Amino acid sequence: MTLSRDYISGMQRIKLPGEKTALARLVGVRRQTWTDPATADADGYSVSHAGASAASTRNMTLGGALAGVSDFARNVVIVVTHGSAVVAMNGTIYGKDIYGNEITEAWLVTAGTTSKTFTGKKGFKSVSRITETIAADASANSIIAGQGVVLGLDAPCALGGTGVALKEVAAGSVVTNGVMVAASEAAADDRRGTYTPNSAPNGTNDYDLFYLVDDTL
Repeated sequence: MTLSRDYISGMQRIKLPGEKTALARLVGVRRQTWTDPATADADGYSVSHAGASAASTRNMTLGGALAGVSDFARNVVIVVTHGSAVVAMNGTIYGKDIYGNEITEAWLVTAGTTSKTFTGKKGFKSVSRITETIAADASANSIIAGQGVVLGLDAPCALGGTGVALKEVAAGSVVTNGVMVAASEAAADDRRGTYTPNSAPNGTNDYDLFYLVDDTL
């Protein structure tokens, strides 16, 4: 019996005579560690400032304690508050990933209630600019932006979910409760994926993660 193989875009095509073709992804194992990632900083990129008073697009006022640079690749969180009802806002986050590549992420909060939060999905190592777009007077909105608890991966993760890591060590204990998001080429997602530990970063917790890497992304 003759076995033939074709390699196409990181996929291995295995076909036996008289059988259907099977496609097998080429995967590997990655170990990634984070030592003492800092506690989330809600206004680390932008301290509280008011929205614009008329329909417009402008750059958010930056200048928080992080000075635009995070300790690791982490997600961006934007919180908008209002005395009675938040005025809808949206915009784009600009920055770089762990390898210095430029990345962007669209953000938005809808109108209503006194507080709205946008929780980003991408791992930003640095943030250089955040735009704000409004369609009505938003001068009563107060806006802050900072880093969250989601950690960016440095290689494309093959599987997402809870308990899918090959091994997960958080704060010195083996656990299975961290959440992994698989790599994705979708515009709204992180192209390598992310990891959210169940025990949030606090400046002393270390994380050691073994996970499957998808060679096709």
